[in-house]
Amino acid sequence: MNKYKTIVQDILSGIEKGDFKRGQKLPSIRKLSEKYQCSKDTVQKAMLELKYQNAIYAVEKSGYYILEDKDFQEEKLDLNPADFQQLPYEDFRICLNESLVGRENYLFNYYHQQEGLEDLIASSHQLLMDYDVYCRRDQLVITAGTQQALYILSKMDFGSKGKKILLESPTYDRMKALVEKQNLPFVSIERTFAGLDLAELERIFKSGQIAFFYTIPRLHNPLGTSYTLEEKKEIVRLAQTYQVYIVEDDYLADFDSSRTVPFHYLDTENRVIYLKSFTTTLFPALRIGCVVLPPKLVQAFLEEKSLIDYDTNLIMQKALSLYIDNGMFARNTQHLKNRHFQQAEEMRKLLESAKLNCPYQISREKLILELQPNQLTAYLKHSSIPFELVETDKQVYLILAYGEELQGQLNHLKKYMEK
Repeated sequence: MNKYKTIVQDILSGIEKGDFKRGQKLPSIRKLSEKYQCSKDTVQKAMLELKYQNAIYAVEKSGYYILEDKDFQEEKLDLNPADFQQLPYEDFRICLNESLVGRENYLFNYYHQQEGLEDLIASSHQLLMDYDVYCRRDQLVITAGTQQALYILSKMDFGSKGKKILLESPTYDRMKALVEKQNLPFVSIERTFAGLDLAELERIFKSGQIAFFYTIPRLHNPLGTSYTLEEKKEIVRLAQTYQVYIVEDDYLADFDSSRTVPFHYLDTENRVIYLKSFTTTLFPALRIGCVVLPPKLVQAFLEEKSLIDYDTNLIMQKALSLYIDNGMFARNTQHLKNRHFQQAEEMRKLLESAKLNCPYQISREKLILELQPNQLTAYLKHSSIPFELVETDKQVYLILAYGEELQGQLNHLKKYMEK
């Protein structure tokens, strides 16, 4: 057997025997050429063959990694995020191709498990521990994105006297539209850069009218703020005291530099429903989310879900499971976090230079400015600066996207605010 085939066979055998784990980096081309006493071109040819067989995948300027091992492994991967300099499309395509190999019997038929693909449930269960979300696997349900999960929750009977939904103001626009379009009863509580009025929150909970409180605890959309640990503890205490459920939409947990624990971690009485989106760390077309439910709500959630779909896209579920298990998800997430923190620092410097006299928050690729109502002049409202405007009963928020034009936009903004 020639050297090229020997290398291919040795690595495939190593995968089969469990010597190589998914996500494990192979020795460099140079080291392999020394080990097998052959040219680097021979090793490269072997790597291309293994890549063609979907046994390994390549990371630019880093090397080759094992795509999928024989047994399911639950090991975290420690890789240099600087090695990953591309969007996840190519890596996810590899996982998508691999998901089709030898799995036709169930991926192309009805799976008949509303909870989701068992492989992805196992992968998500392990991943959620990194977010301090601890639960049993039978509390997990895979959905077609968090929007589907929110729709199902809006339809559910929570078994309580309260039938209204409590929303923050402002809040995620699609959640508000979901409630309004269905003519569902809801009330709002003002959220500002300073947080919530906890006394007002208790008054609303105490009324007995609330089924659940929808909240975005970290890097709020659209405000960009996060609750402190003390605020989280008090909100959970109030929810437990007045038997209100909390729907915790933790869609930007990966970009929270403070890394405070979620509501779910603080909940000891099964009052928190935790939502995790995979879209923000992959790409918008991937409509897959994960819901962690209190045990008593799982069956009701599954019954509502069964009225919408038979199976959330099984092929995409398997591809995402592979993407998580072999370390690609963790590596890409770290890459995006580094980029986010760099952008945030650049925005702070631009703000210092512009000398805008107003409170602000920095969220993922967005700058949120809090204005007083009298600062929203006609000049500003009709200016040519591209911004999103969010108005509540008490405050006005102006949102700018991060980009090359941000410095100029801030300078123009200051002029408009001064007129």
